[in-house]
Amino acid sequence: MSEVISLHDQIAGELFDKKALSALIWLVDHGRELEFRWQGRPGFISRSGSAKVVSIWLDKKEQAFDSTEALAQDALLGGKPFYQVWADIVLECLL
Repeated sequence: MSEVISLHDQIAGELFDKKALSALIWLVDHGRELEFRWQGRPGFISRSGSAKVVSIWLDKKEQAFDSTEALAQDALLGGKPFYQVWADIVLECLL
């Protein structure tokens, strides 16, 4: 008998196994938070405590956005959009 996993667990698996950006967007929109490293520096994505709807913190500096999609498109890491450096981000923990 095969194990039944929840949709949420399947999408979390897609985030870590396939590093799917769409999985990150879905998970954050559903209340999850992500701890990551970029160029050895710790970062965090969360809706909790955001100046808007969702924020990304890097070097204790917040960038706040009206949606997770806007964060992925418009947040800047090292002067480049988040989605362009996504491949270089090391996922640490999904909270």
